[in-house]
Order: sequence, then C-alpha cells, then structure tokens
Amino acid sequence: MPGTNESQRVASESRNVYDVRGEMRLNSIETRVTAVEVDMAVTQANCSTKDDMQSLRAEMHSGHDRIIRTLYEHKLEFQETLARQRDDLNKGMMAHMWKLYGFASLMLGGVYFIARYVN
Repeated sequence: MPGTNESQRVASESRNVYDVRGEMRLNSIETRVTAVEVDMAVTQANCSTKDDMQSLRAEMHSGHDRIIRTLYEHKLEFQETLARQRDDLNKGMMAHMWKLYGFASLMLGGVYFIARYVN
C-alpha cells in the first residue's frame, strides 16, 4: 500500500519494519468512514420514501377537496342569507315609500283645499 511518498511503503521490505504513520492514517480513514456510515444511516432513517410522498400528496389533495367543498357550502349559505336580507330591505323600503306617498298625497290635498276654498 503506498504511503504519502510513493517510494515508501507501509511495510518496508528492505528493513522489515512496520510504518506506524501509515497505520495511523488508515485508522483515521476507518474512523471517518464509520462516521459517514452512521450519518448515512441517520439520514436514511429520517428521510421520506416515495410511498410517503405519494400518501402525503393524496392526503393533501383530499384536504384541498374538503376545503373547496366547505368554502362552496359557505358561499351558498352566504348568498342565501344575503338574498333574504335584500328581500327584507326591499320590503321595508317599499313600506316606507307607501307611507311617504300617503303623507305627500295628504299634504297635496290640504294645499289644494286651502288654495281652492280659503280665498
């Protein structure tokens, strides 16, 4: 296995001596790889799958449909209430208008009577 210098090896054949620095580097790399494996396992455990995404999408669509249906029902109730209030307002205005017509007719009759017979 090559070390930091391509001419030196971990175990030197000529001296039959073991290189400690190479062993330390190898241990360091193994520790890092183990940490990466743990990180990947945590990431895989915390991430969602395609099935999770599909079920979430279906749930969101059903929720959207329920919201739209509820809004439409409230819109219909609001329109019915508004139409009822509009009818009540029109009836009240017509009642007051007839009262005003009656009062105006009475006043006009009084003015005519005074103009015609008081002179």
